[in-house]
Amino acid sequence: MNANATTSFSPLESDLPRFKRLVWEMCTNFVLAAFFFRFAWIQGEAFFTWYRLSTFLLLVKVSSDVFFYLIRKPPEKVSMSLYDWTVAIMGTYAVILFMPAGASHDTLFGQIVQCVGLGLQIFAMASLNRSIGVVAANRGIKTGGMYRWVRHPLYLSYVVAFGGYLINQFSYWNAAVYCGAVLLWMLRIMAEERLLTQDESYREYATRVRWKMIPGLV
Repeated sequence: MNANATTSFSPLESDLPRFKRLVWEMCTNFVLAAFFFRFAWIQGEAFFTWYRLSTFLLLVKVSSDVFFYLIRKPPEKVSMSLYDWTVAIMGTYAVILFMPAGASHDTLFGQIVQCVGLGLQIFAMASLNRSIGVVAANRGIKTGGMYRWVRHPLYLSYVVAFGGYLINQFSYWNAAVYCGAVLLWMLRIMAEERLLTQDESYREYATRVRWKMIPGLV
Protein backbone atom coordinates (compact mmCIF):
# COMPACT_ATOMS: atom_id res chain seq x y z
CA MET A 1 0.00 0.00 0.00
CA ASN A 2 1.26 3.43 -0.91
CA ALA A 3 1.60 5.50 2.25
CA ASN A 4 1.24 8.81 0.42
CA ALA A 5 -2.08 7.70 -1.02
CA THR A 6 -3.60 7.26 2.43
CA THR A 7 -2.20 10.21 4.34
CA SER A 8 -5.13 12.50 3.57
CA PHE A 9 -7.64 9.82 4.64
CA SER A 10 -5.92 9.10 7.94
CA PRO A 11 -3.89 12.15 8.95
CA LEU A 12 -1.37 11.90 11.74
CA GLU A 13 -0.62 14.21 14.62
CA SER A 14 2.87 13.34 15.79
CA ASP A 15 3.95 16.81 16.93
CA LEU A 16 1.27 17.34 19.60
CA PRO A 17 2.90 18.77 22.76
CA ARG A 18 3.48 16.14 25.43
CA PHE A 19 1.26 17.94 27.97
CA LYS A 20 -1.71 18.07 25.59
CA ARG A 21 -1.17 14.44 24.66
CA LEU A 22 -1.20 13.44 28.35
CA VAL A 23 -4.37 15.47 29.00
CA TRP A 24 -6.04 13.77 26.04
CA GLU A 25 -5.00 10.34 27.31
CA MET A 26 -6.35 11.15 30.79
CA CYS A 27 -9.70 12.29 29.39
CA THR A 28 -9.99 9.11 27.33
CA ASN A 29 -9.17 7.03 30.41
CA PHE A 30 -11.81 8.82 32.48
CA VAL A 31 -14.55 8.20 29.91
CA LEU A 32 -13.49 4.56 29.56
CA ALA A 33 -13.57 4.04 33.33
CA ALA A 34 -17.00 5.69 33.64
CA PHE A 35 -18.58 3.47 30.98
CA PHE A 36 -16.91 0.40 32.45
CA PHE A 37 -18.27 1.14 35.92
CA ARG A 38 -21.83 1.04 34.58
CA PHE A 39 -21.12 -2.17 32.68
CA ALA A 40 -19.49 -3.83 35.69
CA TRP A 41 -22.41 -2.86 37.92
CA ILE A 42 -24.96 -4.47 35.59
CA GLN A 43 -22.94 -7.62 34.94
CA GLY A 44 -21.88 -7.95 38.59
CA GLU A 45 -25.50 -7.71 39.72
CA ALA A 46 -26.43 -10.40 37.18
CA PHE A 47 -23.63 -12.68 38.35
CA PHE A 48 -24.64 -12.51 42.01
CA THR A 49 -28.27 -13.15 40.99
CA TRP A 50 -27.78 -16.20 38.74
CA TYR A 51 -24.12 -17.19 39.36
CA ARG A 52 -23.44 -17.93 35.70
CA LEU A 53 -19.82 -18.57 34.73
CA SER A 54 -20.32 -16.84 31.38
CA THR A 55 -21.12 -13.57 33.17
CA PHE A 56 -18.05 -13.88 35.37
CA LEU A 57 -15.82 -14.62 32.34
CA LEU A 58 -17.24 -11.58 30.53
CA LEU A 59 -16.39 -9.40 33.53
CA VAL A 60 -12.84 -10.80 33.63
CA LYS A 61 -12.49 -10.26 29.87
CA VAL A 62 -13.65 -6.64 29.85
CA SER A 63 -11.85 -5.82 33.12
CA SER A 64 -8.54 -6.97 31.62
CA ASP A 65 -9.26 -4.87 28.51
CA VAL A 66 -9.81 -1.78 30.66
CA PHE A 67 -6.70 -2.47 32.74
CA PHE A 68 -4.44 -2.70 29.70
CA TYR A 69 -6.05 0.37 28.13
CA LEU A 70 -5.37 2.39 31.28
CA ILE A 71 -1.66 1.46 31.36
CA ARG A 72 -1.17 1.74 27.62
CA LYS A 73 2.01 3.18 26.13
CA PRO A 74 1.82 6.74 24.70
CA PRO A 75 1.75 6.64 20.87
CA GLU A 76 4.50 7.81 18.55
CA LYS A 77 1.89 8.72 15.93
CA VAL A 78 -1.88 8.75 16.18
CA SER A 79 -4.62 9.14 13.59
CA MET A 80 -6.55 12.41 13.70
CA SER A 81 -9.14 11.18 11.21
CA LEU A 82 -12.73 11.70 12.40
CA TYR A 83 -13.67 8.42 10.71
CA ASP A 84 -10.93 6.50 12.54
CA TRP A 85 -11.94 7.99 15.88
CA THR A 86 -15.63 7.21 15.30
CA VAL A 87 -14.93 3.58 14.38
CA ALA A 88 -12.47 3.19 17.26
CA ILE A 89 -14.79 4.60 19.94
CA MET A 90 -17.81 2.64 18.72
CA GLY A 91 -15.75 -0.54 18.40
CA THR A 92 -14.29 -0.14 21.87
CA TYR A 93 -17.51 0.62 23.72
CA ALA A 94 -19.89 -1.64 21.77
CA VAL A 95 -19.20 -4.60 24.06
CA ILE A 96 -20.61 -2.83 27.12
CA LEU A 97 -24.01 -3.11 25.41
CA PHE A 98 -24.09 -6.87 26.06
CA MET A 99 -26.86 -7.65 28.51
CA PRO A 100 -27.45 -10.69 30.75
CA ALA A 101 -29.98 -13.05 29.15
CA GLY A 102 -31.53 -14.20 32.40
CA ALA A 103 -31.52 -17.39 34.42
CA SER A 104 -31.02 -19.94 31.62
CA HIS A 105 -28.01 -22.26 31.92
CA ASP A 106 -24.63 -21.95 30.24
CA THR A 107 -23.36 -24.62 27.86
CA LEU A 108 -20.00 -26.28 28.36
CA PHE A 109 -19.10 -25.50 24.75
CA GLY A 110 -19.82 -21.80 25.22
CA GLN A 111 -17.75 -21.71 28.41
CA ILE A 112 -14.83 -23.40 26.64
CA VAL A 113 -15.03 -20.89 23.77
CA GLN A 114 -14.99 -18.00 26.24
CA CYS A 115 -11.98 -19.45 28.06
CA VAL A 116 -10.12 -19.95 24.78
CA GLY A 117 -10.85 -16.35 23.82
CA LEU A 118 -9.66 -15.11 27.21
CA GLY A 119 -6.46 -17.15 26.87
CA LEU A 120 -5.85 -15.72 23.39
CA GLN A 121 -6.35 -12.22 24.77
CA ILE A 122 -3.85 -12.71 27.58
CA PHE A 123 -1.28 -14.05 25.11
CA ALA A 124 -1.95 -11.18 22.67
CA MET A 125 -1.78 -8.54 25.43
CA ALA A 126 1.51 -9.99 26.66
CA SER A 127 2.81 -9.85 23.10
CA LEU A 128 1.81 -6.18 22.81
CA ASN A 129 3.41 -5.17 26.13
CA ARG A 130 1.33 -1.98 26.70
CA SER A 131 1.27 -1.05 22.99
CA ILE A 132 -2.53 -0.92 22.96
CA GLY A 133 -4.88 1.95 22.36
CA VAL A 134 -8.37 3.04 21.39
CA VAL A 135 -7.73 4.76 18.06
CA ALA A 136 -5.36 3.73 15.29
CA ALA A 137 -1.85 4.72 16.40
CA ASN A 138 1.79 3.70 16.10
CA ARG A 139 3.06 2.65 19.51
CA GLY A 140 5.97 0.71 18.06
CA ILE A 141 5.80 -2.26 15.70
CA LYS A 142 5.38 -5.57 17.53
CA THR A 143 6.54 -8.74 15.78
CA GLY A 144 6.97 -11.24 18.65
CA GLY A 145 4.59 -13.58 20.45
CA MET A 146 1.33 -14.08 18.60
CA TYR A 147 2.37 -11.40 16.14
CA ARG A 148 4.74 -13.91 14.55
CA TRP A 149 1.69 -15.64 13.06
CA VAL A 150 -0.99 -12.96 12.56
CA ARG A 151 -0.98 -9.17 12.54
CA HIS A 152 -4.12 -8.59 14.66
CA PRO A 153 -4.44 -11.43 17.19
CA LEU A 154 -6.18 -9.25 19.76
CA TYR A 155 -9.23 -8.85 17.53
CA LEU A 156 -9.27 -12.61 17.02
CA SER A 157 -9.49 -13.01 20.80
CA TYR A 158 -12.43 -10.57 20.85
CA VAL A 159 -14.33 -12.54 18.18
CA VAL A 160 -13.80 -15.82 20.06
CA ALA A 161 -14.41 -14.61 23.62
CA PHE A 162 -17.54 -12.59 22.91
CA GLY A 163 -18.77 -15.32 20.57
CA GLY A 164 -18.62 -17.71 23.52
CA TYR A 165 -20.59 -15.24 25.63
CA LEU A 166 -23.24 -15.01 22.89
CA ILE A 167 -23.56 -18.81 22.85
CA ASN A 168 -24.26 -18.83 26.57
CA GLN A 169 -26.29 -15.63 26.83
CA PHE A 170 -28.15 -15.64 23.54
CA SER A 171 -30.75 -13.01 22.82
CA TYR A 172 -31.59 -11.09 19.68
CA TRP A 173 -30.17 -7.98 21.34
CA ASN A 174 -26.84 -9.65 22.15
CA ALA A 175 -26.68 -11.14 18.65
CA ALA A 176 -27.14 -7.67 17.14
CA VAL A 177 -24.47 -6.23 19.46
CA TYR A 178 -22.05 -9.03 18.53
CA CYS A 179 -22.57 -8.63 14.78
CA GLY A 180 -22.17 -4.86 15.03
CA ALA A 181 -19.05 -5.21 17.16
CA VAL A 182 -17.43 -7.67 14.74
CA LEU A 183 -18.10 -5.27 11.86
CA LEU A 184 -16.55 -2.41 13.83
CA TRP A 185 -13.49 -4.53 14.69
CA MET A 186 -12.97 -5.26 11.00
CA LEU A 187 -13.19 -1.53 10.26
CA ARG A 188 -10.69 -0.84 13.07
CA ILE A 189 -8.26 -3.32 11.51
CA MET A 190 -8.55 -1.49 8.19
CA ALA A 191 -7.97 1.87 9.89
CA GLU A 192 -4.92 0.56 11.76
CA GLU A 193 -3.50 -0.95 8.59
CA ARG A 194 -3.87 2.36 6.76
CA LEU A 195 -1.89 4.14 9.47
CA LEU A 196 0.73 1.50 10.18
CA THR A 197 1.60 0.89 6.54
CA GLN A 198 2.98 4.42 6.51
CA ASP A 199 5.81 2.94 8.57
CA GLU A 200 8.39 1.14 6.44
CA SER A 201 9.14 -1.39 9.18
CA TYR A 202 5.46 -2.36 9.32
CA ARG A 203 5.32 -2.78 5.56
CA GLU A 204 8.27 -5.15 5.79
CA TYR A 205 6.57 -6.99 8.64
CA ALA A 206 3.33 -7.29 6.63
CA THR A 207 5.18 -8.97 3.78
CA ARG A 208 6.46 -11.61 6.21
CA VAL A 209 3.19 -12.11 8.11
CA ARG A 210 0.43 -12.22 5.49
CA TRP A 211 -2.54 -13.08 7.67
CA LYS A 212 -4.44 -10.54 9.75
CA MET A 213 -6.35 -12.80 12.15
CA ILE A 214 -6.37 -16.52 11.24
CA PRO A 215 -3.37 -18.14 9.51
CA GLY A 216 -4.38 -19.48 6.12
CA LEU A 217 -7.83 -17.89 6.16
CA VAL A 218 -8.03 -14.17 6.97
